[in-house]
Amino acid sequence: MKKGFGIITALLILLLVSFLLMLVLKTSSIGLKHSSDTYIKEQAELFMLTTIENAIMSIEGYERNDSSKCLKHIYFKSSDNRFESNTTVLRYYCYDTDKCPNCDIAKKINTDKSQGNIVLYTVVQTTNSLRNGGKKIKITKVTIQKP
Repeated sequence: MKKGFGIITALLILLLVSFLLMLVLKTSSIGLKHSSDTYIKEQAELFMLTTIENAIMSIEGYERNDSSKCLKHIYFKSSDNRFESNTTVLRYYCYDTDKCPNCDIAKKINTDKSQGNIVLYTVVQTTNSLRNGGKKIKITKVTIQKP
């Protein structure tokens, strides 16, 4: 009877250890997925900040005249093709209309402190790159900037 009891005890201990090992593996796989998702999200947010700055530089360097009107849409793609960004200029705020683009999104304001402010709507999303591991992320941001 002692021999049968020892075998049953050994089997129970083996089952308990295997259950604990499965629990550890499951927890580590959840942690790995969370780390991977966080990394891609942080990279997308950093790319968004970069594209907003590049959009401001594009607007500053854009030659505005009667034929070119104003810059409304700006598109960027990351150098590693993991993300793409679409920035839309929603509004130009102008105190002095001589220094303002001639377009339908320019709005006259009553204070010169906000002369030249713009409202940008930026959308960053992942591409179908293999480096993204099939993860889809889309983040948006509306900002007021002064080029």
